[in-house]
Amino acid sequence: MRILLVQPTTKYPDRTPLRSRTRWLVGMTLPYLAGLTPKGIQVDLADDRLGPIPYQRRYDLVGITATCATSERAYEIAGEFRRRGVPVVMGGFHVTLHPQEAQEHCDAVVVGEAEDVWPQVLEDARNRRLQPRYQPAQFHSLVGLPRPRLELIDYRRYRVKIIPTQTTRGCPYHCSFCEVPIVYGHTYRRRPLGEVIAEIRANTRLTGLRNIYFIDDNLTGHREYARDLFKALLPLNVRWSCLWTINTSRDEDLLDLAQKSGCHHVNIGIENVCQESITSIDKRQNPVQEYEWLLKRLRDRGIFYSLNFMFGLDGDTKELFEETLAFLERVKAPLAFFNVATPRQGTPMWDQMHRQGRLHNPQAERYLGMICNFIPKHMTPEECESGVWRCFQKFYSFSSICRRLLWPPTSYIFQGLPSNLFFRWSAAKKIDPVDYY
Repeated sequence: MRILLVQPTTKYPDRTPLRSRTRWLVGMTLPYLAGLTPKGIQVDLADDRLGPIPYQRRYDLVGITATCATSERAYEIAGEFRRRGVPVVMGGFHVTLHPQEAQEHCDAVVVGEAEDVWPQVLEDARNRRLQPRYQPAQFHSLVGLPRPRLELIDYRRYRVKIIPTQTTRGCPYHCSFCEVPIVYGHTYRRRPLGEVIAEIRANTRLTGLRNIYFIDDNLTGHREYARDLFKALLPLNVRWSCLWTINTSRDEDLLDLAQKSGCHHVNIGIENVCQESITSIDKRQNPVQEYEWLLKRLRDRGIFYSLNFMFGLDGDTKELFEETLAFLERVKAPLAFFNVATPRQGTPMWDQMHRQGRLHNPQAERYLGMICNFIPKHMTPEECESGVWRCFQKFYSFSSICRRLLWPPTSYIFQGLPSNLFFRWSAAKKIDPVDYY
């Protein structure tokens, strides 16, 4: 039996698929599904961003993962394989949130986590009896997860040579814009620490790499587990990056352990510098008045960080864009990402906007986060979009880069300057830098 696993690319609003010769980071989904596949089944991987889909090859099953932003392209790929008589199964966040929509474009869908149903999907495909829907009866314990098959990845196609690793699944918080709590049933589960460390050791031996990227939505959602993880990383001599919440900086002992164990970059969803807006999305872990000293604790330890912002929230005025830039100058932020807030179907934020009649372009949720698909309270959608691009262009101007990184010199120069210069080029062309990830 031979199967193909596909990661579709995103599309621009003009329906043009995004193509590139390289990506920044290796994704986890395809090599993990390959690891979940029983031995004896040949597995091929295809990244739609990096090269053509092998429609001409004979496969017994094609599996396609779909996010909201890649769903339209995923349906096109599924349709082409089905026209050739090849059965298609789809899964991923978008499919889990919209299984009925996805079923119109494929032979079967996997709703939720794949661990408990993937072997049955493969067996049913082998016997040509695929069921329309596969859904596990409960969430997985995360005990005994397989090792992602990174040997199937061509690392030459990725700019940052890094090993994706998962330690937790879900998030203990319930932000109204986020689909993570919806997909994972408001759970926050942790893998056995010994299995995580064993996987890291195996993957560093396999790849020769010592850079780890924890793909967890919130690595420090359980402080004691995070503390034990960082202690276990100490003897491994690895460098690692992750996502965590701003309130992690309240725990100085945890920050010290993170720094000592090899933390070299954290991405933080700071979202907004207006407390009214933070309250409107139920992001209770983000105290705006404490942002500056919480970020200073990272700087004091030399931990590189990037910040995510979203605009168009209920407290946002047109002045907020300049206020955000001023804040970033004060803290000398080394890296930042700016987006229009994007309500996704299935989230509380989408439901609220729908009830209020504020969704003026619902299909825009399928694009990358630079199109405003709702009507903000204090500006037009077009003003919101132009404000986001203005933030990108001003933050990554030469003068801003110099003030934040070069004069006076900071510890972030060597790690931050290449990314800042690349993002400057991207912003000048009005291409969201996230597109390249």
